[in-house]
Amino acid sequence: MEPKLQTFRISLVLNSFFFPLTSTEIFDSLKARNFEIGRPPAPFPTGLRVYISGTVARKRNVLIDVDDSRKLVGAQGGSIEETLQTFSEVMDMLGEDFFVNLDEELNFVELIAHYLIKSERNAFEVIQNSTELKFKDRFQEILNSETSEYRFSIAPKGVLPSNRKWFEISVSPKLTMPTKAYWVEVVFRDTTRSTVIAFASNLNSTISRIINTIEGA
Repeated sequence: MEPKLQTFRISLVLNSFFFPLTSTEIFDSLKARNFEIGRPPAPFPTGLRVYISGTVARKRNVLIDVDDSRKLVGAQGGSIEETLQTFSEVMDMLGEDFFVNLDEELNFVELIAHYLIKSERNAFEVIQNSTELKFKDRFQEILNSETSEYRFSIAPKGVLPSNRKWFEISVSPKLTMPTKAYWVEVVFRDTTRSTVIAFASNLNSTISRIINTIEGA
């Protein structure tokens, strides 16, 4: 059993009133760092404030996007290592070219990851047998059918999803192969970049340990 990463995304949100990465100057900074620019911008009149949004560049099979309304910059790819490396270069660019002090202006950093995990065990049965559905008898009475858990999620106790420090790990049978594989969705958010990167660096191991736990390994 080996977790197969399907997609990995890391992004940060700033507190800045003006989000510097909406300026067309970012294209020059990205090109200077050997990023490929997907759609070179047309020249704009001097003094006109232009707001850029969407996917702006690519490097190492990692896409870089910005969202002015959320003051967000993100990196998405199929490899944790490549995505973190590329994301780090964009963070360096923020400080070196746009004088962003992340210690003061960072709101939070968030990662999102999806995994496919094939198993010799029946994933559908493992999940049903590894969790105890509260109010099971009552639900059976209401629905006139025996019920069980189909998926489960792990989150920090007593912490709302709107908190800047939060996580959720959701495990379910893979919809198209429910007896052969698990589908895992991960969200992890913190106010410090180092905490999120440390979590990302151990993410494969974390997911493996969770699956081993529910399978009784």
